[in-house]
Amino acid sequence: DLDRARSSGYTVVDAVSVIGTHLTELVRRHAHELFTRQDAKVFCDRVAQENPKVIEDLVPKLLPLSTIQRVIQNMLRERVPIRDGVGMLEALGEAAHSSKNPVLLTEYVRQAVRRLIVKQLVNAQGELPAYLVDPSIERSIESSVEHGEMNSVLTMAPEGIRDILGRLQRKIAKAETAVVITSAGSRYFLRQIVESSMPSLTVLSHNELPTDVKVRSRGVIE
Repeated sequence: DLDRARSSGYTVVDAVSVIGTHLTELVRRHAHELFTRQDAKVFCDRVAQENPKVIEDLVPKLLPLSTIQRVIQNMLRERVPIRDGVGMLEALGEAAHSSKNPVLLTEYVRQAVRRLIVKQLVNAQGELPAYLVDPSIERSIESSVEHGEMNSVLTMAPEGIRDILGRLQRKIAKAETAVVITSAGSRYFLRQIVESSMPSLTVLSHNELPTDVKVRSRGVIE
């Protein structure tokens, strides 16, 4: 049967490969939940092997390990590559002088590794096809955010959140893998709004776009 299927042009995949692929996807999807304080320590230790000064200046002088863990969890939650450990921790060291808030620190680190983020999103022509967000939506999100010393929270009323989600869904199919570009101040929270209903949506800020990447607009969310 297998030989007949192959000779007919079908790709035959064994059960182990299917399970392996499924598990890999499952781990990717929940990596942020699996990333422990000990994992954060190992992450820092690896960087310290070749760049001890980066860690020496950062932990615990500027930031506790728990904050570094949360920033990396935020990156993993949106499937951002974390292989540039030195770049990420150097960016944290710079940003930690002005904020200890993990949400703001995450946005700063994302901007530092923006080439890694965008590299996996550009097409064969080197363009980034993306939807743009109308400034009025960006303003409504930004005005509903409360920044504290250790957290940032979206305080928008449920009907406001539903309205923004509806505007996105009218333009973009729920299961569509697409990129949306918005302001730096609204990016994290727009991603929060769409996370459960439109998990395939990547939300970038204008500050995360390398200068040599050309954006090809697919439309405006308004």
